[in-house]
Amino acid sequence: MRSSWVPVALLVSYLVLMFMVSRLLDLLAWCHQGAATDLVDPIMLSVRQLKQLLELRGVSYTGYYEKRELAQLVQSSADVSQGELEELGRLVGEEERERLVRTPQTSHFSGSGHFYEQVEDTKDSVWLVQVVPSGGSGEPLLDDYKWRIIRHHVAPFAIRTGVFDCKLDRRLCKTKGWNEPLLLLAMPKGTTPKDKVVIRTCTYTRPQHIITWLAEQLSIRVHKVASIKELEEGWLEGGSNQTTVDSLREVKVLLLTHILHPPLFLAALSIKFTGRIKFGMMTVKKEEEGAVSQRLKQELRTPSYLVVTPEHTQVYGRRRGEHYNFWSMNALLRAVQPDANDIFLLTLLVTNMMAFLQIVQIGFITWWKRLIILIWTFATYNLYLFAAWLLILSTYRWPVLSTASDQLLVIVRSIALTDLGNNLRNDCILLFTHPLFFLATFLLFVFMTKCYISGSNVEREGEERAWWEVLSLDCLFRRPMASLSRPLPPSEIQLEEGIELLIERLAVPHLWLQPTVLGGDYIKDLPIWRYQSPTEDDRVRRKIVELMDGDNSRDDSSSEEREEDLVDCPVKGMLPTTSCAVCLETYQDNSVLCGLPCGHNYHKRCIHMWLHTDNHHCPICRWPVYKNNHPRFQQ
Repeated sequence: MRSSWVPVALLVSYLVLMFMVSRLLDLLAWCHQGAATDLVDPIMLSVRQLKQLLELRGVSYTGYYEKRELAQLVQSSADVSQGELEELGRLVGEEERERLVRTPQTSHFSGSGHFYEQVEDTKDSVWLVQVVPSGGSGEPLLDDYKWRIIRHHVAPFAIRTGVFDCKLDRRLCKTKGWNEPLLLLAMPKGTTPKDKVVIRTCTYTRPQHIITWLAEQLSIRVHKVASIKELEEGWLEGGSNQTTVDSLREVKVLLLTHILHPPLFLAALSIKFTGRIKFGMMTVKKEEEGAVSQRLKQELRTPSYLVVTPEHTQVYGRRRGEHYNFWSMNALLRAVQPDANDIFLLTLLVTNMMAFLQIVQIGFITWWKRLIILIWTFATYNLYLFAAWLLILSTYRWPVLSTASDQLLVIVRSIALTDLGNNLRNDCILLFTHPLFFLATFLLFVFMTKCYISGSNVEREGEERAWWEVLSLDCLFRRPMASLSRPLPPSEIQLEEGIELLIERLAVPHLWLQPTVLGGDYIKDLPIWRYQSPTEDDRVRRKIVELMDGDNSRDDSSSEEREEDLVDCPVKGMLPTTSCAVCLETYQDNSVLCGLPCGHNYHKRCIHMWLHTDNHHCPICRWPVYKNNHPRFQQ
């Protein structure tokens, strides 16, 4: 019987297996290269690596030329770990041309509607748009080379770029006053989610000046903490301002540093998590470091990034995978404070994985029938998921459900900030960044599970199969042997039988003229026995009985069957044979055989596979298997 708990159990098994494999790989990497959290002295890095680290963190190094100055700037922004260097090699290890190709493509707006839809209606993104005026020379502010440099610099911070040609919509440019080449920076105005969009403009032509201007505009969203008193009252847990329900739900990210401006990656994150997470920065003087560490009740090094939740405060960067760039911190914050869209995407992925795991419970049918059943299963699962989400979105503001969601969020947040949550997050990042590996491992797991279940069912029925038979491709495209040995009861047939019958009738028109055998109920009445090789005494006794009876009317079978008369059959009426006409293999001792009403017999698994493909007749004499009045038994 199909069970809805089987896909759940299989999905949990797959995730546990992938978690164990990841821990094994981590152990091997630790033995080979050391811990990924080991700190590296920036002075040991090359100038190219130092600049790449500063670019990913969004720290301007304009005016810094010496290696020692660059190393000190890197050290003042954050520590450098071995894992961050490995990630740096994966991200920017290619040549300049390949890196530019990897940069997201620029959006070309077709008019005012497209512009409003993409820029002003997107409340949690930052847009950098180059405006090309309709009058004058019609040339953009930046040429292709400088524009590619800008795109390459802003790509690591999820800043989207676009080009608006005023020739496509002169009315919008006239209304906005875009009469000359310029750059637009669009970002949310306030600190509430889905707030209005504010647009800033500039006419700089040098990429360095544009990046500096961009960083200054975004850093406005990072609150500047002026004193330790403000730090205690408004930012650290247990402050006097944490009285409302919203403040108890609020998560904060605080940077303690010696520099005056926050890195660009932190400012970009403040835009992405508008209304969900509060970002702040405090420039700590050397004489204040002791007081801040005492207030936090832990030894801190400046700079430090703190993730402050109503439950506790954690220092970011001390675990594997916690690097000082946009994507690494974004992964942590999405786990700590997920939004409805993140949860929906996760449930959508899990639901479709469970739907695909139903293939394990689908019996022996042709591949196109299996495909139709899978499509139906996917449609049903997703329909239920969308209906559940509509119900949740319409009722989540109820007091009881709101309280329950808050408690669930606290549990999720607590798990996300533990070592277990960190390992799970890194495993998910690995799978999502390598979708082909994720797909291959999942399909391999389904294949192995299907074959294992098929082999286990065969063993329970008393048949033994070699490992190469259990792991054959038949496991995915044929019905498991346990279901072949006994037909499904009506309560378990459900949708499968109806769909199979209808599709077969439509696909093969001549089947309309043939009798329909539903379910194969006659199979349970077929005789089954174990084959035993006859001894020499049995052969002599059998020959004497045949000579004394002289009965030559038993059967006019072929010469091959006369040679097989020497074999003793324990079931009355069965023709003695020594091999299976389906697989052409000789019977072995204790092989499970199955006989048909015509007297021919085969391996049980072979004849059941034959019968369940709508071949309701004997493979040798073509006698209908569901008819018992064979002339041999009438004689």
